[in-house]
This record gives sequence, structure tokens and C-alpha cells, in this order.
Amino acid sequence: MSQLPPLEDLRVFVIAATSGGFTAAAEQLSFSPAYVSKRIGLLEKALGVRLFLRSARSVSLTLEGKIALEWSERLLDTMDQMSLEISLEQQVPRGRLRIATSTGFGCHCIAPIISDLVFHYPELEVDLELLDRPVDLVSEGFDLEIRVGGELPPQMIAKRLASNYRVLAASPTYIDTYGMPSNLGALAEHKCIGIRERDQNHRVWRLESAAGIASVDLAASLMTNNGTVAKQWCLKGHGIMLRSIWDLQQDFLSGTLVRVLPEYHQSAEIHVIYASRLETSAKLRTCVAYLEEALPRFAGTGIS
Repeated sequence: MSQLPPLEDLRVFVIAATSGGFTAAAEQLSFSPAYVSKRIGLLEKALGVRLFLRSARSVSLTLEGKIALEWSERLLDTMDQMSLEISLEQQVPRGRLRIATSTGFGCHCIAPIISDLVFHYPELEVDLELLDRPVDLVSEGFDLEIRVGGELPPQMIAKRLASNYRVLAASPTYIDTYGMPSNLGALAEHKCIGIRERDQNHRVWRLESAAGIASVDLAASLMTNNGTVAKQWCLKGHGIMLRSIWDLQQDFLSGTLVRVLPEYHQSAEIHVIYASRLETSAKLRTCVAYLEEALPRFAGTGIS
């Protein structure tokens, strides 16, 4: 036998073997007896054995037919289970979901949303990894990446979850000591805090205004790969930093930080990135929809 016989032929065979003959099988399948006989004949040819002993009044299984019946039932049951699993995967959000995002954003925004998500869908298991570097979804085995700013990988699917932008900020103590920069060029004379976080260039800030896009070369006095650490330094008065509005809005409102050069900002839209179409997986589809609905509801984050 060079290849497996068609599953439909196996199904016809099983029904013929368990229902009492070709005529009974034809009635159950709403086919003609001739069609059932033809499918059994093709199956016997594919297997290279006779499955039934035929007489004028009845048919009965040969020894090979009994073996074939046992394995055909197992095979068809396995295929039915596979179809059911695929159907449930497409309809019911369940199973493990690996998600990657940056540390600060993950702690403050994504972790609370995931907490609510698994309460609503208890069959979901979420593995949230916080990484301040780009990830390769396929090779690293992630289902989703939630990215703040940066270039979107062309080979992946990206969906915008919320708007966001980065702004310049400093503490009142720093401004009292060193003064407020009057223009972008004046930043070169100030202490700055660089962040080596994902897409951010810690040596060059590219900022937008009504006049267009401008770049500023930094001579950062402090450098870190963690946005939370950078903010701590900024609050202590060590310098000016560029940070997402979601992380600074409450500080601006409370006065612990002030916005520097408010006419400038850096776009940092929030996207979710994935490799497979959402229609093929209920857990992916449900998680993305939940993120899309929940992110803008975070009061005081400044995202929308």
C-alpha cells in the first residue's frame, strides 16, 4: 500500500461492517448499495486484501476485515477528535498564550489587563515576559508581542491598540537648578538621561513638532536600559528624559515632573504583533480584542 486510503472510504467500510451489510449502510448513508459496494471495492484494492466474504444473502468480515475494522475505528475516532480540537481552538479561548512586551509598560498597563483577562476566561494560561529588547516571535516561541513605538516587522501582522507618544520631562528641582531649555538646540547644554530600551536610540532623539522632525544628539550623563530606572533618576533631579506619556501623565498632574519643550513629541503608537490570522485561534482573537478594549480605559495613562 503506497498511501493511506481516503477517510470517506474507511467511514463507509466501518458503517457497512457494523450495520449488517451494504444495503443497511446505503440506507444509513443515503447512498445507493452500488455506491457502497464501489467504495468498499476501492478500499480493498488500496489495502490489497478482501474485507468481506460476500454471499447472495449476506456479507461477513474476513480476518483481515476484522483487523481493518478495529484500526479504521481508531483512525476515524482520532480524526474526529482532531477536528473537535481544532474547532474548539477556533471557538473557545483556552490553552497557553506567550506574550512579550517591555518592562515598564508590561508592569503598569499589560499585567493588570492580563489579570482581568484570565478571570474572564479561566481556561486561558498566560506567560507574560517583560523584555526591554526586540523579540523574534517565531524563533522565540511567542504568540503576541505588544510593542510601544518602533518599526513594525513587515513579515508579521500588526494591529494598533492605542495611540501614544513620548515627551520630554524633568523634575522641578532640575529646572530650578539648570533652567528650562528655550529651544531644542539648548538640550545640548543640559544633563540628559538616555534609555537603551527597544527602539529608542539612546544617543539621538528624533522629535516632531509643527515645524517637522528634528534630531538632537545627546551627551547623556546617565544611561540605562530600563525606563523605570530612568524615571527614578529623573524624579531625583538628575536630568531630562524622553518617556511615554502613559508613564508621565500622573506626574505632570501632581507636579512631580514638568514637561520640557511641550511643542515637541515623539510618536510611539502601541501595536500588538502576531504571526497567524486571528480567525484561526480563539485565544489570540480574544486576547487581542480584550487588549484593544481595555488599554484606552486606563485612567490617567494618557493613551487613547
